[in-house]
Amino acid sequence: MSGAVEPLWLLVILLALAGLSILAYAVRALDMLGAVASFFLGLEVALLGGLDWLVVMTVFPALSVLATRVGAATKRERRVEEARGGERGAPNVLANGLAAGLAALAVPLAPLVPPQAALLAFVTAVAAVTADTLASELGALARTAHRILPPFEPAPPGTNGAVSWPGQAAAFGGAVAITAIAVWVADLPAGLAWVPILGGFLGCQLDSLLGATLERDVEREGPLSKQDVNFLASALPAFLVLVLASLIR
Repeated sequence: MSGAVEPLWLLVILLALAGLSILAYAVRALDMLGAVASFFLGLEVALLGGLDWLVVMTVFPALSVLATRVGAATKRERRVEEARGGERGAPNVLANGLAAGLAALAVPLAPLVPPQAALLAFVTAVAAVTADTLASELGALARTAHRILPPFEPAPPGTNGAVSWPGQAAAFGGAVAITAIAVWVADLPAGLAWVPILGGFLGCQLDSLLGATLERDVEREGPLSKQDVNFLASALPAFLVLVLASLIR
């Protein structure tokens, strides 16, 4: 299904979103406010983009939870595990989902914004946050890592602005997974699959670059928080895709 959600599906969507939010809260993937934020963000995407868009978006938290659980003991030992055992709050939900939600707002702007451009931007945004999350969670288990900026000095895995080959492979795999789901359920043309794959992977690199330069942490004062960086790394490639796909028809 694509386009707006039919009225008969509204109750199903509400119940499904409520169930997913409760499940996420029950398994401590989200706290209470995070679960509420995910419910309304998912509802906005479903009402504007359709059920197929919601399916694509739901794959991200599923992969995120799995990646967070992988090697939890090692991450804890290295002190690079996600705060609160991986439980995310509303700021994290919005940082990772707001760009996709904004892309969905482009759907009612047709024909000014072609539906395909909105879809490409949406999938790019989801691919970017998935790529970044998998790179962070799985890259933290790597044996070695190097800073993304010259002279590419070695750094402990999990350091802001550090990348590793396992992390890069996970990032690419995450972008491919989201795009493949979009091709399967959201009618994304297979010939354009390279757009969100590339945009998602580059969004992950942008996250690392911002993390190395502008993000504040225990070692450096910076103008951007972790949530700011997550949002920008998904919103900027998605916006670029939206503009270019709208101009090139």
